Amino acid sequence: MRQVLRRTGLFAVATALALAGLPGTASASSGPAIPQRLYARNGATSIALSWTQPASGSRPTYFQVYENGAVVARNTTIHATVGNLVFNSTHTYTVTAVDHYGRESAPSAPVTRTAIVGGPFGCGLTAPSGLVATDVTASAVSLSWSNAQPYWDQPGTLLVLLDGAVVQQTTLDSARISGLAPASTHTVQVARRDCNGTLHPSVRLTVTTLSGGSARPAAPTGLTVGARTNTSIALSWAPSTGAAVRYQVYDGATPVAASTAASATVSGLWRDTGHQFTVSALDAAGGESAQSAPMATATQTCDPSVPAPTGLTATALSASTIALHWVSTVEATGFTVYAKPSGAVIATGPADSAVITGLPSASTRGYAVSAQTAACGSSAPGSTVTAATLAGPAARPTAPTGLTASVRQSGAFTGTATLSWTQPASADPVTGYRLYEGAALFATASGTSLMLTLPSGPTHTVIVVAVDAAGQESTAAGPVRFTIPFIPPP
Repeated sequence: MRQVLRRTGLFAVATALALAGLPGTASASSGPAIPQRLYARNGATSIALSWTQPASGSRPTYFQVYENGAVVARNTTIHATVGNLVFNSTHTYTVTAVDHYGRESAPSAPVTRTAIVGGPFGCGLTAPSGLVATDVTASAVSLSWSNAQPYWDQPGTLLVLLDGAVVQQTTLDSARISGLAPASTHTVQVARRDCNGTLHPSVRLTVTTLSGGSARPAAPTGLTVGARTNTSIALSWAPSTGAAVRYQVYDGATPVAASTAASATVSGLWRDTGHQFTVSALDAAGGESAQSAPMATATQTCDPSVPAPTGLTATALSASTIALHWVSTVEATGFTVYAKPSGAVIATGPADSAVITGLPSASTRGYAVSAQTAACGSSAPGSTVTAATLAGPAARPTAPTGLTASVRQSGAFTGTATLSWTQPASADPVTGYRLYEGAALFATASGTSLMLTLPSGPTHTVIVVAVDAAGQESTAAGPVRFTIPFIPPP
């Protein structure tokens, strides 16, 4: 018996979180730091989010995306996509970090986006904003800015300008400028270059370096990438000429490693993340060379193993039906439910809940769930949970067959889905039908078809079961998967 699960991403019930070791609240003083620089980019029915995580505080093991107090996505790296959204709907998200002990940070600053046709209509026309200068020394300054853009604009190329001249090209939202003279005054900007080559600069900042010695080592050269893992990247470079005594590695404006040799390994990174490293040389007095040419690279896409779903709960709904819910800390494309101890597959689908129907009364079985990902394979099944159906009648209706769906656009932001199926003869008389999307009741029907008006955009995966007068359910027909159409703007 194979049934299909609902992709909600919204299951965050306190009981499941407690069973999973996942948090409800957290101590901001002892847990991870608050995620920073939350950005969003929309698609027609999805919104992709990314953020940065400070090195302070305990290291998170995963992140949670919230909307209106409910968790709508989780992932073990610093980006996530919230999908299956209603077309033209507006959403506001925050993100928190959760460590191994279940301690959760306070939420990030919110970001708001509308799910609408995602193809950019502009080509790098938005100037960076919020430029600030920090960590000013006698020889260097760090810059950071916002890369937030409207949905219609694409990223383009970012250029860092010192006194009107380009000193660095980057894809990040921070940079280090070094090798400056002491007590010298400079103007700094960051600009986005559009597809025609025109620059769209930020506001201009004036920065004066501190007083100090004027000696500066030569900039390191030949920065290269060595071994890469899911959490670390090895770097090496040609030694600096001059009085260099140590080297500082930066990822944008963030110092991430230091070394007295011409090599370093940057660790504590997140899987599947891009980085742009530079290296500067420092002398005994702290004079800093200019930055090396930047090197763009990325960590490995996958962890050594995909985390298994946790927090599995099994609840008897009737003498024939068990509802399952679980929590995944990785962005999964689907899940598989297994019967234990046999290991037989009894449900699959892109969701975090399921109903298992047509079971015998007062029968006990174990359940376990594994997660599937787009790029990293599948997890092992998580912990087994055992549940028994309620006591009740033994009769079960015959299962429906041939579940189909027909959809059409019915308005600017709505569509209709006509679902139909066939009911074979049943010794246990059928009194109606229930349609499920995962463990959620999607609709009920008295006959073998129904038409529903639904918001445009989401994709639904639905099963149908026959119900008798005692409320007992057959095994399922389906699944059927359908998408409510939408009309893009002209």
